[in-house]
Amino acid sequence: MILRYVFRVLWVVVAFGLAATVALTILFALGSMWVGDELRAVAPPDDPILHRGGATVFGIVLFASAVAPALTALPALIAVVAGEVLKMRSWVYYVLAGGASLLAIPLLAGTAEAGSAAIPAGEYMTIFATAGFSGGFVYWLLAGARA
Repeated sequence: MILRYVFRVLWVVVAFGLAATVALTILFALGSMWVGDELRAVAPPDDPILHRGGATVFGIVLFASAVAPALTALPALIAVVAGEVLKMRSWVYYVLAGGASLLAIPLLAGTAEAGSAAIPAGEYMTIFATAGFSGGFVYWLLAGARA
């Protein structure tokens, strides 16, 4: 009986790591493409670096340097622990909890400007939500369906 719980905890940790890897890969891929597109849009038409692939590289660097310091696994860990303790088996719970946990990061890490919290751009929030939805779905596939 105890051995079953030990293996379950180990599998939950492995599944969480894999789901987080998928979510971060999607987050950085979509974020880098978005920043690269924004750079290309504001670049002069005769700029050879940004129009021949350089925007993607700069997008990766800029997005990663802006997002990486704010990333935390705490909201996702809370969602996983709640799902496991409450024995939630619904894919809807894990997909929505994954999206909400990654969507909370830019909101929690936002800086205050003139006394009110700054809300990030819609595209930015969509990228975080999409990555969270995919991470939640992967977790459900690996471990959540058998909570």
